[in-house]
Formats: sequence, C-alpha cells, structure tokens
Amino acid sequence: MVGMIAGTIAAADGEALKNSGQFNDFDYSAIVKSGQIPLCMIGDSITWAEKGDWWRKKLLERLPNLAFVGTHTAMFGYSHAGEGGNNTGQVLARIKYIPDCPYYNVLIGTNNNGVKTADHIQDKSKHTSEDIIKIVNELLRKKDVEKVFLSSILPCATDNPFRDQCNSATNRILLENFDQVFPKDKVVWVEYEMPIRQIQGWEKKIFLHPNEQGYALISDITANAIASTLTAKPGTESIRPPNTGVQVVNLMGKNNTTTSPIIAGWYMLSCKIDTVTGEKPKLVLESKTPGKDLFKQVIRVKATSGETISVNVFTNYEGYGYTRDFLMLETNGCSISNVLLEKMRPSQKPSIYGKGSYIDTVSPVSKGELLEYSK
Repeated sequence: MVGMIAGTIAAADGEALKNSGQFNDFDYSAIVKSGQIPLCMIGDSITWAEKGDWWRKKLLERLPNLAFVGTHTAMFGYSHAGEGGNNTGQVLARIKYIPDCPYYNVLIGTNNNGVKTADHIQDKSKHTSEDIIKIVNELLRKKDVEKVFLSSILPCATDNPFRDQCNSATNRILLENFDQVFPKDKVVWVEYEMPIRQIQGWEKKIFLHPNEQGYALISDITANAIASTLTAKPGTESIRPPNTGVQVVNLMGKNNTTTSPIIAGWYMLSCKIDTVTGEKPKLVLESKTPGKDLFKQVIRVKATSGETISVNVFTNYEGYGYTRDFLMLETNGCSISNVLLEKMRPSQKPSIYGKGSYIDTVSPVSKGELLEYSK
C-alpha cells in the first residue's frame, strides 16, 4: 500500500494546516487531461449550512465535470469555502486561507444587510457593495485565477422586509459600478434576484436559506452561467488520467490530538482496532479546551481485533453549537492504530491511511472531487 501515498509536510504546509484546517496547495495540472472545472464556492451559510450541499449536488447533475475545492466540507462531502454566519468583513479576514483556484463563485452579503428601518438601507448597501468589490479583487490577485462568478444576493423572505430591500439595493450598486470596479473579462455577474422574483411562490423555496427546490432553482442559473462563460457542454463527464487521485489530509497528529483546530463541517474518522481489552470498548472524540459549545462524540466499538472501523463526524456549526478547537481521541477498553481524521468525501467511505497530506490514488473517486497527480 505504500505506492498510493505521495507528498510530505513541509514547513509552509504545516503553517497552512495550523491556520486553515487543511492544505491549500492544490495541483491543477491534471485538469488538462481530466477535463475538470475546479470551482471554489465562497460565502456564508447559504453556501453550505443545512441544505447547502444540494447546490453542489444539483450542479453536478448539469455539469458532472465540476471539481469542488475549499477548506470546508458540507453534508454530502463536497468541498467549499463557505462559513456559517459570515458577513463580508469576515470573508475578507479569512481570504488568505481560501485556496488558489482557477474559478471562484462568490455569494455573500445578506448577513450585512439585516437593517431594521428603511433609512439605513442606503448606507448599509453601499458598505456591503464596497466590501464585495474588495473580496472579488482580492480573489483576482490569487495565483492563476481565471474568473470569478459574482452572484447577486438572493432575495429573501423573512419577517424583516428591509433586509430583502437592502439586498436588492446592494445588487443595484454592484451592477451600476461593475465595469468601473472590475477588470474586463475577469468577473461574471450571475443574476439570481430578478429570475427568482418572477417565479410565483418563490418565497417558499428560497426563504433566507433555500430548501432543496430552491437550490435546484439557483443551481440551474449557476450552471448556465458557467457553461456559457466557459463554453462547457452540460453533461460532459470528466476523465481520470493515470496516476491521479484525491488529496487527503490526515488531521490527526501525535498523541491522537489533531494538528490544528478543526473547522466546522463533516469528517470521517477511521482506525484499526488492534486489541479489545474491555467489555464495552469505546472511543471518545472531543474538544481539547474547556469552554462553550464543546464537541463530543462517543463511538461504541463493535469490531474485533484487526478490523478497521469508520464513522461520520459532524462538529455542528461554528458559533451555533460548536467552538473551533483541537480535538482529542481517547480509547477505553481497546487499543488502536492507523487513525485517520479527514474531511468527509462524497463516497462517505474512508480513504487509504496516510500521514500529513497525500494523494490517495487507490480509493474510488466521486464526481465533484478534484483529481491531482501523485508525485
């Protein structure tokens, strides 16, 4: 099994892992032969929380050669760079940890715009649009970026109509200044607001966070924008070139403590059961630091010695039940080895065990996963 692992932890990689929760040194050279379109989706909870991964799931039905890139994972195991509760300032603060990628999709702003009265709409929408412009231009400074797909803020149906009006005002400002603030042919405006408002009963699909039907609706708009801009034919499948696989980062380090604070999201924990010494063996994965919104998951071990077990791990949402922290894995009534804590993959199956960052060329690859060459 040694041949399937490539790559080691360099000093710079270790710093990236410490700060962002995964390595950001993706290699896009395989896309020439694979035909994949790498896409990093950036935003707030609309990009990933609750039903957010339906957006990517539906996109893959139209454009199966998309490959999702990011620091986070959502419910179906697709990577992204959304963060629940984010406003534009918070995206700007973490933008250096967002991976380099040829194509970005940005949907952000509604969390800025929760004004309570009409007289605040003008100032707030102006500030929000200015921050969105900064975000897009910061992304354009990243290595080898080709285009940024800038989404209009979605209409929203909440008990605060001024939020919806402020979102709309932000969109107008962005459109009015589009050619002056963005370099030509680098930014693509993706219009969601007007088509959605024309649909009878859109409020029951979009709300503040879209449901499955809402994400199907917006994914059609996204797919059309990507396909027409990149002259990508819908339904085109990607090809897996020889000696390629998916980058895996084992977040578990020495003494079964993670090498970095764990970003909120979905993960897969797997390990080999070496011995069973107690009647009710178990593993406990939990936050290292006492405080608010701790994570704890008890895993009952039903395997015998020599077997490998795996289990899905969901931290809960950061700031909404989870505080980012190092995680520790403790054993009770058993001993273990080959511990792998990785971002959950779309297959919801564990990768081949390895340390640090490596390319798994053995495990099956799912749609939506970026293919990279093993070095």
